[in-house]
Amino acid sequence: MRSIVLPILIAGAATSFAFVAPATADSGEYLHALQPFYPTLSADTLLSEGANVCSAIQRGSNSPAAVQMVQDQIGVSVPAAGDIVSAAVMHLDC
Repeated sequence: MRSIVLPILIAGAATSFAFVAPATADSGEYLHALQPFYPTLSADTLLSEGANVCSAIQRGSNSPAAVQMVQDQIGVSVPAAGDIVSAAVMHLDC
């Protein structure tokens, strides 16, 4: 019985992923996730840094390196840089 259940669950999961809509970049959601917590950073700064994060990730950079890049470029704390990287990956199609 167990040997039948697992393949059925896997097939069901694979089928559900086949019908999921592709992710789209949403700069509004990206800003909405960050601006309440980082009001000293302008929307332009956040969007520019989000684009930099996506570019770095697409070139093969990992998240810790992207966090360090954000920290170096705009002078935020490690947690803030982590939030920016996370929001970019989640909302900007990195």
